Amino acid sequence: MALKTETILEQIKLFGKTSGAVPYLVGGYLRDRFLRRRNHDIDIMLENDALKFAQKFAKKFGYPSPIFYGKFGTAMIEIEKNKIEFATARKESYEKHSRKPYVKPASVFEDLSRRDFTINAMALNLLNNQLIDPFSGKKDIKLKIIRTPVDPDKTFYDDPLRILRGIRFATVLNFDIDENTKQAMAKNARRLRIVSQERIADEIMKIIMSKTPSKGFYLLFETGVLNLVLPEVAALKEKRTNHPCKELFEHTLRVLDNASSLTKDSVVRIAALLHDIGKPKTLKVENGKVSFHRHEIVGAHMSTKVSERLKISQKDAENIAILIKYHLRPHLLAKENPTDNALARFIRELGTNLKALFIIAQSDITSKNEKKVKQAREKIIALYERIKNLDRKMKLAKFKLAITGFDIMDMLGIGPGKQVGIIKKNLEEMVLGGIIQNRKTKLKKYLKEEAGKILVGGKNEKHGSSLGSMEN
Repeated sequence: MALKTETILEQIKLFGKTSGAVPYLVGGYLRDRFLRRRNHDIDIMLENDALKFAQKFAKKFGYPSPIFYGKFGTAMIEIEKNKIEFATARKESYEKHSRKPYVKPASVFEDLSRRDFTINAMALNLLNNQLIDPFSGKKDIKLKIIRTPVDPDKTFYDDPLRILRGIRFATVLNFDIDENTKQAMAKNARRLRIVSQERIADEIMKIIMSKTPSKGFYLLFETGVLNLVLPEVAALKEKRTNHPCKELFEHTLRVLDNASSLTKDSVVRIAALLHDIGKPKTLKVENGKVSFHRHEIVGAHMSTKVSERLKISQKDAENIAILIKYHLRPHLLAKENPTDNALARFIRELGTNLKALFIIAQSDITSKNEKKVKQAREKIIALYERIKNLDRKMKLAKFKLAITGFDIMDMLGIGPGKQVGIIKKNLEEMVLGGIIQNRKTKLKKYLKEEAGKILVGGKNEKHGSSLGSMEN
């Protein structure tokens, strides 16, 4: 049975009584206790030496030795899925060009006053169960307000990352931001330039992964932060023509919320957020009509730089670009009633990204006409069911040609180059079209028997290899 956090807190309380130290429960765990939210990260503050307390506590109860962070006077103990951080009460001072503080020992009140928001600036004395709440954090939790314990201008100037943290808290908890606090966020937004990209990316991703991420992105825009951290998304808000067309920013955030209601996959959510970022660069007005020709191609290319900034892995970044590049295709296919062969080629192109693409396609339908939305989504869902059945039957998404490019070179006596790719692609088309079986012996036999024709056709890259001409 997993060890409960309340059990650990009782042990800390008991050890505090026997050791003569007063441990305080602070931070996110205390806040989430009032909100009735689960939290496995426990923060304990002491006015005396927290490192020594942590070390003796771990030894007393047979827990792993703590990891020490001497500069900040903290120690971390991991117990199963619980993380307990012990910290000595401290006050901080900052230099203009750094958010890394100078730290000095302090009282409980001084420690609480240097914290980011009132909802995180409370302390519960574990020995007598007395709540210390000098900045009315419990009241702000009840009112659902994000507010700083001291002058917000100083709070955000000292540590501008708190701007993003505040927006993230408001998004995740569905709180409002106090107006003075919001104004100070906007005033100090440019201070985010001194924050590492990793920390910024971490906060942005937490907003994206929230239940209703649009709330966070509206706040990011209102405070001027969005233009600094994701200018490609902020550009969607700009109205570059007087001609009627969708409000791109509002549409994008509806798509993001729609996708978030269907999946927790970060790749899909990021693709939903970025799916139209190519539109501002491709906007044209011709004969009174607005167009965004090839915006999906431009957007896919742009997304790679955004993914890099968000510290997305290369594989996930590639999948995000694929989803953006193909995000219009399901809508076109749903209108065309394509053949099984056409769908087979589509399945092969998308591979394992198919499910994600159809989540994007469903999410991208945002008309105010509910009947129109319902009909369009039904078409997309019907197409996806047809694709799933076809894929189940032919195993196309995971299709792999039974021979490799090296086999082709060996059988035909040619070196690496575009010709090998053309021949391989045409072989795949023949297999998917049912012309030849996907078996190594069959494919090698075919290459051997048709070598002369294949090589003659294959040399003319403009017209493709003779494999392609034999299909027609």
